Amino acid sequence: MDFLTTPRSWSRYVALGDSLTAGRGDFGPDGRPVGWARRLAALLTDRTGVSCVLTNLAVDGATVGRVLADQLPHLYEVAPDLVSVTVGANDIRSPEFRPDDFASDVGRLLDAVAQTGATVLTCTLPDIAEVVPLPPEYVAVARRRLRQAGDIIREEAAIRGAVCLDTWAMKEVAARPDLFTADRLHPNATGHGMLAAVFADLLVPAQSAA
Repeated sequence: MDFLTTPRSWSRYVALGDSLTAGRGDFGPDGRPVGWARRLAALLTDRTGVSCVLTNLAVDGATVGRVLADQLPHLYEVAPDLVSVTVGANDIRSPEFRPDDFASDVGRLLDAVAQTGATVLTCTLPDIAEVVPLPPEYVAVARRRLRQAGDIIREEAAIRGAVCLDTWAMKEVAARPDLFTADRLHPNATGHGMLAAVFADLLVPAQSAA
């Protein structure tokens, strides 16, 4: 799908993925997660004048396989015009991580989402290997897997015309502790807000918003 031909406003947004999209690290006054996806829906509503309603199906710990099995079936109940997909962080933690299998599953997931006709958002994984507390012998392994997963996501998204935020290339983000919770894995409220704003700028640049 060519993003240039997609609508410039969205009313039914479905978020698929793991703890990043579930909102861990960003909690509202009621103690419930807010997260970048909800913040993005609010930004799109403001910028387009069309109410963007979020259905967030993301859950902590989800791998691409769990998204395919548990979340994807519910996507079709909403008939979305915007779908975001964040996967990979839990996949690369497995001793059984295989890039070829991950690529196949990501391709299947993005194919299924693209078939809805919705605008598709995704992102690569940030280079956090040296800032997350890891034994020194695991840093190189973590970086290699982060890079492999990011390359796969970037390539599979490009094949399908998905909008991909390349957080791997945003080296300054991983180096900013003010954007993360104490575990350095999950964004805090500031980090979620920044992520939402960057995604919003990819969809509807602030200077061109109505």
